[in-house]
Amino acid sequence: MSQEYDKYYQTENLFGEPYPELIKLYGAIEHKGKLLDLGCGQGRDAIALARLGYEVVGIVYSKVGIAQLYKIAKKENC
Repeated sequence: MSQEYDKYYQTENLFGEPYPELIKLYGAIEHKGKLLDLGCGQGRDAIALARLGYEVVGIVYSKVGIAQLYKIAKKENC
């Protein structure tokens, strides 16, 4: 099954920008804790939440998607 997801994730940033409502909601929270992003895909929300100061663990079934997320996280040191 991971091969099916891997086909989609060949296109970087396939799903676009993070959800604005999600970022607004979590941006307003004063205490930045730990979050779990199940089905994080390429990391659009996980990376955005890490930028806000959260410690995020992302899980996805695609090796390609998680590699793209890791590349961005490493580049941005988040």
